[in-house]
Amino acid sequence: MDFASITQFGGAIAAFIPLVLLVGFAVVVWRTVSLHSLLRRAWLLVHGNHEISDPAIRAYVDEQTNLMSFRMFSGVQASSLAEAHQLIQWAQLNRVDLRKVAACGDYFDTGLRQVRKHQLPSRPYLLAHATATMLFLIGALLCVWLMLIPQVPFTIKATQRSFTATEASAQTMWPPLFFNRQPLRKSDCEQPLAANAARTTFAEGEVETLCQMLLAKEWPEHLASKLKEQRWSLLACALFCLVLLVRAVVVLNRVFNAKELAARGLSPAMPGVQAELNFLASKD
Repeated sequence: MDFASITQFGGAIAAFIPLVLLVGFAVVVWRTVSLHSLLRRAWLLVHGNHEISDPAIRAYVDEQTNLMSFRMFSGVQASSLAEAHQLIQWAQLNRVDLRKVAACGDYFDTGLRQVRKHQLPSRPYLLAHATATMLFLIGALLCVWLMLIPQVPFTIKATQRSFTATEASAQTMWPPLFFNRQPLRKSDCEQPLAANAARTTFAEGEVETLCQMLLAKEWPEHLASKLKEQRWSLLACALFCLVLLVRAVVVLNRVFNAKELAARGLSPAMPGVQAELNFLASKD
């Protein structure tokens, strides 16, 4: 038996594990906006579970660890542990889910515990983002659809005529794709050039060139190579559109949640805590 024809599935999983770990680290850094958690893990890896001997430094590290835990699980980017405690109390007092606060992003001032109304974008800005969202979605879907089509565009150098081709046929660019009912098939090359030209709208010289191409032994391999390149390009384009789509959706979601939270008219004041005034943010 030729064992070169099979591969070990477990090897693929083992190669996938480092990628999963890297993605996990990236998520932690993105959620906490800090490298503290990773540095702490690196410290424990080198020094084990031995506690820091200096009480002041140990207290500082524990405070930062607790703050990163709050950022990780709530998504709210509090600047200090005291601010995190106040946000928790304020959220409980006003029955606000901290995930709602996190969804507001930079439009919520964690220190003043209120929405930055003066920073909310205008309607034209939101309309432009909504339009861009639809365009990016259509672009991503279009790229995915084109990836599934086994047709590759080419150009005849002599006449600069563009066409799409499969392994067994070629057709003009217009009407596009599946709407063209008169392609030039490999089996049609046995017919007279004039008949094929009249049916397919290609010129007789173009029909002759295309028949030579379709009947060539190297054509299937060449087409497969070009189809692979095309699909990789379309995949990159689809991923780019998806990144832009996600970005636009995140912006719209932040504005929506910020406006919804601002509409509740919640007071930033807390019992026993003197409220800070932000006259700029209080303007509509």
